[in-house]
Amino acid sequence: MDFADQTKALDATLTSIEKVLDLDSIRAEIATLEDEVAAPDLWDDQANAQRVTGRLSTLQAEVERVTSLRQRLDDVDLMHEMA
Repeated sequence: MDFADQTKALDATLTSIEKVLDLDSIRAEIATLEDEVAAPDLWDDQANAQRVTGRLSTLQAEVERVTSLRQRLDDVDLMHEMA
């Protein structure tokens, strides 16, 4: 398997992961949680505040991880073309 085939296989795998994760849905949930975090009375209920901020942090990290992988894969493909 040559380099181009390997990157195509990685792209297909990452695309499948993106579909399974449903990044649009995750981003929508992030937006909702960000609205909740912005509420002035969030910390009136500490248990809920910790749940909301923890979930927000987890989802943001998940999106960042997949976005970073996508960017790296795109960069590798571009660098290979340039070489």
